[in-house]
Amino acid sequence: MSDLDQLPFTYPSDATANGAKGKPRCRRHDWYANACRRCGVMENPVTVRRGRNNASRGKRIQRKRIEGLGGTNLAGNNPNLDGIGELFRYESKSGGSFSERYWRWLRGIPKGATQVGVLIVTDTPGPGHRARSIVVVDYDDWRDLHGELGPDAA
Repeated sequence: MSDLDQLPFTYPSDATANGAKGKPRCRRHDWYANACRRCGVMENPVTVRRGRNNASRGKRIQRKRIEGLGGTNLAGNNPNLDGIGELFRYESKSGGSFSERYWRWLRGIPKGATQVGVLIVTDTPGPGHRARSIVVVDYDDWRDLHGELGPDAA
């Protein structure tokens, strides 16, 4: 027994005597009567409402962008496919995946009255690996040039 065991108080800790941290947090709660069956945490109505509002806003943005290009928004949870059209298949993202750096670079491209700025981003994987590239174009410019409805549809 050490001198620490003789102290009259204890520190709160999640660790057990053998160093284990206990059960991990739920990755997805299983709600029953406002409490999680797995971990016991209570449901917070404020965070539930915020999550529902955020999800519906994201779906609304996705639907508006796909339909704005002339595509058809697909209902349900389709992995890697949010919309479909004659020429293109669409995956739409909003929120945290938006790159301010790419946006700043795209806005900084000098262009004439009839020109469209195109940002090409390429990785540098090293010897023996093929470089990957993506092209970034402003949504309005893309819609005007390549939207399913064509440039005369507006």
